[in-house]
Amino acid sequence: MRWRAVWPGALLCAFAVSACGSRAGDPVVRLDSAADGGAHDGGGGRPASGGGQGGAAAPAEARAPSGLCGACESSDECGDPNDACLWQDGVNFCGRDCEEGFGCPDGYTCTELANSPLEQCVPNEGCRKPPPAPPPLAEIREYLLARVNAERLDWGRSPLEPMPCLDELAQDSALAYAQTDKRFGKFVRECDPIWPNCTCGWSAEAEVAIARLGLDWLDAIELGLGSTRDGDERFIEPFLDLDVTHVGIGFYISGDEAWVALSFA
Repeated sequence: MRWRAVWPGALLCAFAVSACGSRAGDPVVRLDSAADGGAHDGGGGRPASGGGQGGAAAPAEARAPSGLCGACESSDECGDPNDACLWQDGVNFCGRDCEEGFGCPDGYTCTELANSPLEQCVPNEGCRKPPPAPPPLAEIREYLLARVNAERLDWGRSPLEPMPCLDELAQDSALAYAQTDKRFGKFVRECDPIWPNCTCGWSAEAEVAIARLGLDWLDAIELGLGSTRDGDERFIEPFLDLDVTHVGIGFYISGDEAWVALSFA
């Protein structure tokens, strides 16, 4: 079983242990057809310039990625610099760095590439057809806000109010996380140095990434809110008891990955 890469004008690697690619941002990593036995249909499709399935424009510094199993033409469309655009049976799709998120999600296997130092999460049985497009971002925000406030009510806390200014910050944060795999990158860069004088009264941030074969937007929200990362504490618990009054919601989904950011004031 050999996983190889094709670079324009280059020869194929002769041995599975060799590495003749250079970096994930170079064009396309090739998978032999027999390598995983699955036919790939390209996953979630290539994101449009307006933010793909998330529905909001991506700032230049946080271009929206295709995400795991999303369609791609080159590796720099897939996510952070360690995520590769893979090729099989005439179709391109995005893999993901195996170390990202502490391993591959269910339905994926970490696989060595013959001509690249990268190891990528690759679907065991091929990328599934993408689910129907999610509703507009405004509707996703309304749903997620209701879920968060229902949880806060259970904790005896007052509901959070939406704020358009915080929504913009949160959306930029979600896209920056998707592009770089660095949580809180925007908050640390723009708010930490001037806190408590941050724009919109921005005072806290919560972010989570979700990956699962065939993920849709509702799955992403439920899995994200219930996910645990450090110990047994759910993602949602630290901010249920925050002494804040307003929240902004950022959400982006493409391929089999989704990114959620919550900005508080």
